Amino acid sequence: MVPTRPGTIRDGSIPFSQSLVIMPLSAQPSRNSLWRRPEIGPLALNVAVATYLLVLCNTTFWRKLGKIFAGDPGHVMLFGAAVAMLTLFTLMVFTVPRLHRPVLALLILVSSAAAYHQDRLGIVIDREMVQNIMRTSVSESKQLLSPSLVIHVLLTGVLPALLIFVPRLRYPRLRHVLWRWPLSLALTFALFAGFLFTDFKAFSAAIREHRDLMAAYQPGATIAAVTRYAKQELRAQNIKATPLGTDATKGPRLTRAGKPVLTVVFAGETARAQNFGLNGYARDTTPGLRTRNVVNFPDASSCGTSTAVSLPCMFSNLTMDGYSHTKFVGTENLLDVLTHAGIKVEWWDNNTGDQTIAKRLGWTRIDKNFDPAACAEGECTDQALVTLIDQKLKTITEDTVLVLHMIGSHGPSYYQRYPRAFAQFKPECTTTEFTQCTPEQITNTYDNTILFTDHVLSQAIDLMQAQDRVVPALLFMSDHGESLGENGLYLHAAPRFMAPETQTKVPFVMWLSPLYQRSMGITADCLQGKTSQPVSHDNLFHTVLGLMDVQTTVRNPDLDLTAGCTAAAG
Repeated sequence: MVPTRPGTIRDGSIPFSQSLVIMPLSAQPSRNSLWRRPEIGPLALNVAVATYLLVLCNTTFWRKLGKIFAGDPGHVMLFGAAVAMLTLFTLMVFTVPRLHRPVLALLILVSSAAAYHQDRLGIVIDREMVQNIMRTSVSESKQLLSPSLVIHVLLTGVLPALLIFVPRLRYPRLRHVLWRWPLSLALTFALFAGFLFTDFKAFSAAIREHRDLMAAYQPGATIAAVTRYAKQELRAQNIKATPLGTDATKGPRLTRAGKPVLTVVFAGETARAQNFGLNGYARDTTPGLRTRNVVNFPDASSCGTSTAVSLPCMFSNLTMDGYSHTKFVGTENLLDVLTHAGIKVEWWDNNTGDQTIAKRLGWTRIDKNFDPAACAEGECTDQALVTLIDQKLKTITEDTVLVLHMIGSHGPSYYQRYPRAFAQFKPECTTTEFTQCTPEQITNTYDNTILFTDHVLSQAIDLMQAQDRVVPALLFMSDHGESLGENGLYLHAAPRFMAPETQTKVPFVMWLSPLYQRSMGITADCLQGKTSQPVSHDNLFHTVLGLMDVQTTVRNPDLDLTAGCTAAAG
């Protein structure tokens, strides 16, 4: 019988619970074995993992740091040393038997995936991005799993995560852990602060003025983002929405309309203003709308750069400066106010869901059972929304607001957003691997999605124009824009402070039927006179109330684009 070495606790092939008991000689590793698992201490493992994360998962961080302190390698080294100590400190927090290696493996996997999206697409992992990930659909998630992402994560995430379970870990005995662990934490934190304070003025200025620097640091940025998201959701869980606009009533123009008034609100997806033909784009991506007497607002800004932020903001009475998820959850929104006024509201979704906007009213998802032809390729194109409008026009008997959440131009699989007949701009990018496509191909494919959105809106207008059962109006506004590779950025969801205008400028058009203009006394000519002014998502809440002639104290005439355009109904 041979005892184990006194004074150590092993976390490896020897279970933690058996690490201090006497073991039979036959149960121990053979000294003549061809291969024996190496044995290291937890500090050595932490240093190895920290080095790996800093070298292979922080390319974007080092590039940004080098650019900020260009020509000053001393500051790059000192700030880099501070970040190295911060990384080591983070790993040491979890240096506890049984918890240690699983957490390290998880951090490697997360950092690997984050690094791919940062380095290849310019995406920043922040709270809003985590919120987008948590609220995305299964279908959308599948589209993001490109072959290059899978290979990258397997090689730089899964493989090294598995390798950290190979060595046998030798932990100090408990009485030593009780003083060594806090001492190690204190020492690494002190070194972190020490390196930072060698020139705190310069480093703090760099962090303050270049917020994208630490937003690129892994795993710190992801840990912070997940923590902030968790806090946000915990705060929102027990919040009960405060009633809003309970004094809402139908105004005289609506009550005297003679027929049900229908306003169709198309909540667009990822359409950017720069590629919208009506806004002066070199290509005519909106030939249909150009001939249908729409009112176009070329200078429209979004509240956020992602659906999870912009869509709730659009339908709330909060301005983009005052918006927060907690505030949104804490009060009712446009749909509730319309309901208080006795107007029927329906939300139909061809995207990732209602983002809790319609949770008190309910919503319906478009699927292949609703329109097999529009869903023949697996996912439903927005042609299904035209079918929906056609059906509703035959059955509506009361004043209604129909909200249609489009799939629009959602990337990266732009080529799946339109039927083959709308592949007007070629060659296309028929893959989610942007590295395999030229900038021209990516732009061509994206422009085809705008062209198809134009077709959908034009068909909807034609259907409403051709009938005489309801008094129709239409409003289209995109939730956010999209980056197509400009300055190394792709897709959307960049933090608002650093987001380019391609992600924050969106199309915004309205169409008022001649019948609507006569019945409701709001003329397109009057609205046309306002198109030179900047508008934003702030206007949507109040403008829809104005279009439906809803009288309520929460309707702000300064944000209602129909204000000043009303006349006696004729």
